[in-house]
Amino acid sequence: MRYYITFFLLFIIENLLAQITLPTFHGIQKPDPPIPFVNYALSFDGVNDHINTGGTTISSNWSAEVWFKKSAQKNVHNFTNKSFSNAGSNNWSLRLGQWQNTKKIGISKYGYADFYINNSSANTDVGKWEHVAWTYSGTNLKVYVNGEFIGSFYHEYSNGPANTSNISNAKLMTKYIGYNSSATIHGEIDEVRFWNDKRTASEIADNMFIELNGDEAGLVAYYKMTNGTGTTLTDNSSNSYNGTLKNMNNNDWVTSYAPIGNLNNDYRNSIKAIWAKTSTSQYSLSSNGLFFKIDAALTEQNFVVFGNNNLSSTSTSNLPVGVAVRSKRIWHLYESGTVETNVIFDISDVTGNNATVGAASNYKLLYRSGTSGDFSVAATANSVSGDNITFSTVSLNDGYYCIGVTQNNGL
Repeated sequence: MRYYITFFLLFIIENLLAQITLPTFHGIQKPDPPIPFVNYALSFDGVNDHINTGGTTISSNWSAEVWFKKSAQKNVHNFTNKSFSNAGSNNWSLRLGQWQNTKKIGISKYGYADFYINNSSANTDVGKWEHVAWTYSGTNLKVYVNGEFIGSFYHEYSNGPANTSNISNAKLMTKYIGYNSSATIHGEIDEVRFWNDKRTASEIADNMFIELNGDEAGLVAYYKMTNGTGTTLTDNSSNSYNGTLKNMNNNDWVTSYAPIGNLNNDYRNSIKAIWAKTSTSQYSLSSNGLFFKIDAALTEQNFVVFGNNNLSSTSTSNLPVGVAVRSKRIWHLYESGTVETNVIFDISDVTGNNATVGAASNYKLLYRSGTSGDFSVAATANSVSGDNITFSTVSLNDGYYCIGVTQNNGL
């Protein structure tokens, strides 16, 4: 009898459920977590490793860029070249380390002379990612390291005068990356870009920490090192100068920690970064009023890329309880690994206002994970110096930051 009652009740419940419209989410399963995206670089062992891109020779106006992590000091780190022999005075080579033990960034004209910048910034550090760019127009060759111009005055040896500021008829030869002898690169490279125009200082600084779309005007070849395996290096521009790896294999594809960030398009103004190249107790460059100071050296997998929305003045929207006003300028931070740093705002640069600066405890570091919604208080300021507000030893997160204050005239 108990069996029949149970069956009858189940029959009634089943029919009732059939007449009820269930929520549309009732059958959705929780998706698996996303597979982490891995950035790749190519590692050169210093002997014979090279890439044949089949690329072109660019005369008159050109630029070249690369992220480079040097593995060892050596006489020559040959970045680009036309052929594997001294094929006469028309053969030029860009060098990440120059000949005759200078170890400085330079350019060589075979059979004529080697040039380098006589500047300590032109000698990249071992074991640290650094961005190097060459630009050329007419007779004017400039070099930028980590977005900073380090000089166009080259010391010349071999043939010709002792010093010169002009280099005539220099060519960018993109057929080979590296070299087939001990003159090849010894280290890792990422984000290689070749252009048929002279990039400006702002174009270099504004784009060195982010990936390009690949269809930018003047972009001849672009190697993001996305393959991760095999002996083909894809050209991520629209020109299909795909490279072939020589004397290299899958072991030469390595994880890249070059400080490249994925920033929201609306926050790509004054893009800066703090990474292992930033020395202990040193400041990052300012992104329109926000900069960082680290007290402990970063390892390469820990870095932050940041840019802002380029707005001025203040806002009273999306505020947490207790905050009266915030900056309209918001910064998007892209973090890799873990970074703890001092966060510093220059109020006059941030808002454009001549604010009445109050006590440090009035100022709040505001954070939200997305582009909309209310902010929360991430930290209270620790000190004020002039109109610089410092938040000490903040553990940063991916997301969006601005500065708020508890008094209306504090920003």
